Amino acid sequence: MRSYILFFLGLLITVDANAQQVQLKGLFGNSALLEIDGRQRILKSGDESPEGVSLLEATTSYARISVAGREQKLTLNAPIAASYVRAEKAKVRLSADSRGHYSTDAWVNGMRVPMMVDTGATNIAINYPTARRLGLNLSTARKVPVATANGMTSAYLINLSSVTIGGIKLHNVAATVHSDDFPRVVLLGNSFLGRVDMEQQSGVLILRARN
Repeated sequence: MRSYILFFLGLLITVDANAQQVQLKGLFGNSALLEIDGRQRILKSGDESPEGVSLLEATTSYARISVAGREQKLTLNAPIAASYVRAEKAKVRLSADSRGHYSTDAWVNGMRVPMMVDTGATNIAINYPTARRLGLNLSTARKVPVATANGMTSAYLINLSSVTIGGIKLHNVAATVHSDDFPRVVLLGNSFLGRVDMEQQSGVLILRARN
């Protein structure tokens, strides 16, 4: 019985640790005084607290906040938001093919692009036909030397507005565009992989968002 009670108390502590209590304490133009888990924070519209609470809008009569991806309007007459449990960080699981390669569909600037994981590639590597399909602008891109299986060549260095894989979305991701059809499959390089956490488990590659 004693061990059961201790287990139950431990469960309660875990739940409370993951939940957030948010209360509106004051409104000051486009700023709001919030009490988050017992700590007072003054936020301006567009700011995010260290606890992950965002102030979307503040007026003289209400504050609109976002917690764990959910929005709520608070007033001084109804200042308390519901308790929110922090959402688990986005995670993607990739299975290896018969050659041990990990492939996935990604969304580049909103368009679907098949990619293959390549931890040896500095950036995402894109062939020219794919770049044209994506409508990438190379007119102001900088030419850089790159090493390929056929030796040294040059490619265009650009930044992709967004790259999304599963629930993981990154902005301003560096990519190199080759002037021919190499590589045949877009390579998911370290400009993306270096900004997520990676782990291998029994032939499965797990990518986890850091934020």
